Amino acid sequence: MTMISAGDLDRVVTEARAYQHLHLTGASADRFNRLVLTFRPFTGAEAEPERPLYAWKDESLTPESRAFIDAQYDEAILLWRTAAYAAALKDAAKGAGPQWDAYARALAVMEEIFTSLDTTPDTHWRATVSQLVTAQKAALDAAITWDHTGRAIATVHDNFRHGAFSRAEMYEAVGIDASQWVIGDTYAYEAFRGGPVAREAQKRIDVQRKHLRTVASLSGDRDPA
Repeated sequence: MTMISAGDLDRVVTEARAYQHLHLTGASADRFNRLVLTFRPFTGAEAEPERPLYAWKDESLTPESRAFIDAQYDEAILLWRTAAYAAALKDAAKGAGPQWDAYARALAVMEEIFTSLDTTPDTHWRATVSQLVTAQKAALDAAITWDHTGRAIATVHDNFRHGAFSRAEMYEAVGIDASQWVIGDTYAYEAFRGGPVAREAQKRIDVQRKHLRTVASLSGDRDPA
């Protein structure tokens, strides 16, 4: 926290004016002599604030003025990064809610059909297995679609991993309910592995098909999976 007295503030602001960031709208000292800066909002579309390096060679500046400039750009950079993070997260998450819902529904249908096989008469067994295969493909396709979006969201989080806010805080800040979403870190989306949701869906499908093969084997039927 930068400290400055109200008496020094006007002098420091004047001395540092040549290096003022364009978004700075005000500077004041609170009752504890702590510097308080105000900025007009950043959108994140602006260029990231860069510290004016020539300020450190400007012999007309006092140590207090340099500290003021440093504090100003510390806060400007934080505000810009937060705005850029929020904007990128909103963009990456467009359509994510319906995509996740579609995956959850497809998975539920697949599981429901698989469970129903336990009570399906033999005369309808093959037809139900056929429905299951169709549902399995739909679930896997929906999982792959979700993982494409999940990777975009994960990339945003990774790009801003040194920010001041956690993933949960950023979701809340931009009004996104991601409590049910499965989003890995960027390394979880390597091409040879597939995404985390698609891997989980495939694992469930493999378990179901193993069960079907076991039933077919024990019943003397041909392999239905």
